[in-house]
Parts: sequence; C-alpha cells; structure tokens
Amino acid sequence: MPTAPVDTALVNECIALRRRLHGDPELSGQEHRTREAVMAELTAAGLEIRTFPGSTAVVALWPGRDRTRAIAFRADMDALPLQETSGLPWASRTGQAMHACGHDGHTAILLGLARHLARAGKPYPVDVKFLFQPAEEAGNGAKQMALAGAMDAPKVEAVFGLHGWPDLPLGTIGVHSGAVMASVDNFEITLIGKGGHGAQPHATRDPVFAAAQLISAAQSLVSRASDPLDAAVVTFAQVSAGRTFNVIPEECLLRGTVRAHSAAARDRLRSGLDTLAVNLCKGLGIEARLHWVEGCPATVNDAAMAALARRAAVRAFGEAAVVEPRPSMAAEDFPFFLEKAPGAYLWLGLGDKNGSLHNPRFDFNDDALGTGIRLFMAILEEKLGAP
Repeated sequence: MPTAPVDTALVNECIALRRRLHGDPELSGQEHRTREAVMAELTAAGLEIRTFPGSTAVVALWPGRDRTRAIAFRADMDALPLQETSGLPWASRTGQAMHACGHDGHTAILLGLARHLARAGKPYPVDVKFLFQPAEEAGNGAKQMALAGAMDAPKVEAVFGLHGWPDLPLGTIGVHSGAVMASVDNFEITLIGKGGHGAQPHATRDPVFAAAQLISAAQSLVSRASDPLDAAVVTFAQVSAGRTFNVIPEECLLRGTVRAHSAAARDRLRSGLDTLAVNLCKGLGIEARLHWVEGCPATVNDAAMAALARRAAVRAFGEAAVVEPRPSMAAEDFPFFLEKAPGAYLWLGLGDKNGSLHNPRFDFNDDALGTGIRLFMAILEEKLGAP
C-alpha cells in the first residue's frame, strides 16, 4: 500500500525550521547552536537523546518493541565557508558561512521524520535511530561518530541517508546500486632541486620542469593504468614555485586530489602516484617528498538495501519518479557509517531552481522537504512493516 503523503502542517513546520537553520549556519565542528536547535526539537517530540563529550553530534531514538536493534537515518548539519549572495529573507546572517550544500534541508527532513513518528505515537519492531552529524564538509564527522559508538547500543542493522540533488528534477529519487560517490584523498608533493639563473638552466636542477613532466605523466594513471569502466580522477589543483621571472627556484609545491569509485582503484592511484613521483623526479635529479591526507572511502550502496530503498520509493512515488543517474566523483563521509552496517545513500531531486551545490546563491528547495520525509517513512515501512 502506498505511503501516505506527509501532513501539510508538518511540511510547513519543517519549511520554517529549515529557513531558521539556513539563516544561522555554522562551520564544521562548530555546530553548537544547530545542535541546541536539533535537541530542542527532539526533546519536544519526546525522543531519547544521546550526546558525545567534545562533539556537536546528536543521536536520538524512537523506541521500538525490540530495544536491542535499530534502523538508522542520518542528516549532516554543517555549513560551508562561503559568503551568501542569494538575497533571500532567510539568507545567512553569518559572514563567510552558508548552507550551500543543503545540510539545512537534510536536518529539517530528519527532524520532520522524528516529529511524524512522535505524533503517530506507535512503536516499530525495532528502534529508529536518528544520526545528526557534524563536520561532513571536513570529511571526518561520520568517522568520529562511528568511533564514538553512534551505530551501537542499540546495534544498527541498516542505515540510510540522502542528499538534495539539483541535477535531478523535483519530485524524483535517485537510487544507485553500487557506487554513488567517490573516495577522496588529497596529496601534497614538494619537488626539491637546485636553483639558479634562468639564463643558465644547465647549472640547475629545475623543479618546475619536473613538475610539468609529473603533472602530465600522472594522467597516465587514469588513461593507461586504470580500467576505463572503473571511474578515477587525478587532479593537480595548485602549483606554487618561484617569486620572479629570471630565477629557477629551489622548490616547487604541488597540491591536488585523487578520487575513485572502488577501493582497488583508490589504492592503485595512490601507490601509482607515489612510484611515479619518486622515480620520474629521480631521473631528473629532483627529490620528491609526498604527503597524503587520507579522506573518505567511496560511497558504495549495499545491493539489498538499495533494492529495498528502490521498492520503497516506487511504492511512495511511482515507477517514473525513481531513477538511477550516473554516480558522482564528488565525495561524502557517509561510507564510515556503511562500514558499520549495510545501507544506501539516496539523491533527492531539487530541480535546478537555485543552481548547483557549493555556490553562493544556493538555497535548498523547500518543495522537496515533504518528499524527503515521505521517502524515509516509506523506507521504514518497507524495512519494518507498519508500526
């Protein structure tokens, strides 16, 4: 039986809440006011609340008949360091901070689900766990929550999350089987040579020349060392060397990112770039020093949980509204929850009303809030049956 539409009054409450959150954004790890707002909503709804020392994370429970098991839903809470230029009445009141990735919408949707369950007042077979996560943009919030035991006591058996997606039409749901988003690791390579006069390159060991060769050669890690069907990206985003036009510098600094849709490709890119940088530069008389900043694994949906989410979405919205778009090479830290329990990460169509994510004019489409709440409700019922 199709999941009933979300009550209009509840949706309007969530719109007002979402706009309050949008106007008061906080950066990764600093979500103190957001945390208090979330806890106030959960307390009013009568849910059990758990917090963690030194963290802005919040976990809430809607008690089930079996208190030893749980199904979990996650929302991220942090904002980006951007100056908002939308001009909206509810625009950010904080300089250099804005909800340009829609986390205000994700939080409002999950609070809407909590309000719905509290008003229905009926327990499910197991607990429903709500994960309100800080620091997604920093790439470490989910990992810290998982290490702190957020997926335990009661043990989470399945976990679901969503992300508002402007590339999908409003009212549609993107469900992927397998990879949804890429892993991300960042690197810094310092090339050390011997500086000298620009008119006498033969008396130097030029790190800028070596950098040019390395940047070009590194693309072979994708074009010649990776399976064309196994998505991978190597991006050099910063090149820094020298201070004037006629001096070959001693050093050149390269910074960039490596992304992949599989663990095997991720490992291959990292080891390949290590080997290439050291050996290519050695042949040019240059020392290469590499520093890796490990990020997040690829977000890969469990096949059974993706199928369950698809069935739920079709039941709630119809076959035509459920799509499987191409995965993204952007990254997400939700896989740290997937390491603890099988689950699925879904895309919620926003339509191109306010442009792409991470731009200073972005605003979450309020018309999608009811769809997000209804999607989570449908997944609950598909997984656990009616309360």
